[in-house]
Amino acid sequence: MARWVDATSQERTKSYARKDQAEAHIRQVTTDLVTGTYVDSARSAVTFAVVAEEWFAMKRGQNRTKATLGGYRSVLDTKVLPRWGDMKLTDITHADIQQWVTWMTTSEDARQLRTQDLKRAKRKPLSPSSTHKAYGQLKQVLAFAIRSKRLAINPADDVELPSVSASRREDMALTHAQVRALAEGAREAGPIVLALAYTGMRFGELAALRVRAIDLDKRRIVLKSGVTQVTGMGLVEGNTKAHQTRSAPILTDELADLLMKAMVDKGLDAYVFPGPDGGPMYNHYFRTRFDWGCKAAGLTGATPKTLRHSAGSLALQLGASVTTVQKLLGHKNAHTTMTHYAHMLPDDFDNLAEKMNAAAVSAAGEPINP
Repeated sequence: MARWVDATSQERTKSYARKDQAEAHIRQVTTDLVTGTYVDSARSAVTFAVVAEEWFAMKRGQNRTKATLGGYRSVLDTKVLPRWGDMKLTDITHADIQQWVTWMTTSEDARQLRTQDLKRAKRKPLSPSSTHKAYGQLKQVLAFAIRSKRLAINPADDVELPSVSASRREDMALTHAQVRALAEGAREAGPIVLALAYTGMRFGELAALRVRAIDLDKRRIVLKSGVTQVTGMGLVEGNTKAHQTRSAPILTDELADLLMKAMVDKGLDAYVFPGPDGGPMYNHYFRTRFDWGCKAAGLTGATPKTLRHSAGSLALQLGASVTTVQKLLGHKNAHTTMTHYAHMLPDDFDNLAEKMNAAAVSAAGEPINP
């Protein structure tokens, strides 16, 4: 009989036919306890779904926003649990996870489209960023299992993932003429197109925009909240993506006039751009009209996020500093702004070379002859 005290100070026993087997087991358990790799075999005999629900309950108790929890729930239900939910926790291998990641990035069956998306979207594999999100959640649940003494190692470690940067469409930015053509083709959603392109707002921030947030005299919009579509909960209003209040500029006279018209006869708490039912506007309602605009303007590959990216791009073209663009787009830090926009900054190398040469010559007195 092997007898030991586990990591939770509970006494455990296991029967063996021979004494040397029991002693070998105790030595292994002692080593595992010392190295922190001890696993309770009884607690490990559960499916991945059991641990995933415990992980989600932990997240729910951490005062996460409804939008964040909804995002976790959506990824679990649509991507992670269908593959791993019924699998015994200890049966999940590194090879299985690598194969799953490859499947998500190559199989048309990996993407679950909503009914309203089926008409305009082709079945295709998950994007690298969506693949990263699904894999990341799987890895978090498995890490939680390690902390719960259900696993000794994380089989999701060192999995090869697709490059996110290689697939980014955020590099696409529109010219003023393209913004105009898209707005005209988007019909009644034209003012929304202009609002996104000439304020730098996210669509969720625009959907949550209320009359009281707009100061036309100062040409400013105070952004305190955003709307997110959460699976099973509909539209949920919460903090902005960066969890901060910021001021967005109204960059054109035309947009100021359009906002004034949109606010006529509305109370301070009314939505500036409401959906058909009077509540916040759903993304798919705008996306339909946005796609009309893209078709009319001859644009391929643009998404609503392209308008926000265009705001930053157009500002840089006019000489705005990185700090100004950071504030315009509500990035947490300048590093984020530089990551997306550094390639758009003018290099001005000719002017730099002229000044550098003059300074070097002045310091040296005379040029060095070879």
